[in-house]
Amino acid sequence: MESEMKITKKELFIDYIPTLLIGILIIVFAVVNGQSFIKTLPTLITLAVLIMSVRANRYAFLVGAANCLLYTVAYVSEGVYFSAINAFLVSMPIQIFSFFVWSRHKTDKTRSRLIKMEWWQLLLSFVAIFPAWAACYFGLGAFFEGNMALLDSFIFILGILISVLIAFRFIEGQFFNVISCVAGLVMWVLICIKEPNNVNFLIISCYNLFRTVQAAISWTALYIKQKNEGKIV
Repeated sequence: MESEMKITKKELFIDYIPTLLIGILIIVFAVVNGQSFIKTLPTLITLAVLIMSVRANRYAFLVGAANCLLYTVAYVSEGVYFSAINAFLVSMPIQIFSFFVWSRHKTDKTRSRLIKMEWWQLLLSFVAIFPAWAACYFGLGAFFEGNMALLDSFIFILGILISVLIAFRFIEGQFFNVISCVAGLVMWVLICIKEPNNVNFLIISCYNLFRTVQAAISWTALYIKQKNEGKIV
């Protein structure tokens, strides 16, 4: 019983209290800046998705897929079209696909077996990012002349890679996600300098980076635990 209380306290101070505070902060800024409900709602839902993701809960994919529809509307309204395309045509279908893949390799009611990339797979992923980014920016940039096209296209390419890696249960997907979150944070800082009413996206970007670092650590620990228990072949 004592160990359960310790776990509960850890979840309370690391997960629930920070999430509640960030949620309140998002709502306050939304009211003060007159942000529309359609822009506020997806950021609030993301708070729950991030906690589920940290715990490698496969149901995070279903909630995240539904939330992609809301993000698509919000991104289009802000002119970050690559992010909108990524949310609707890439992230949403891949998250649905991910849920079924993870369900086939489940270890309990919510978790699945995690795996690690081979060195050549990791190298290939790094090498592929930059030509894909260039092709996306120069090839599609003329059609989507939105805000922050350079950073937006970089996040778009990383988003595709991250979605695929996480779909196939690679723990490295969360480390690439950290890079994406840093880029996203920079993008929203620059956007908010010109348009402060979008501060909610900046807040969620900061929180997203925190949770993604936490997820990278927890996924790695879970992988090691599963390997030691013989759950990974």
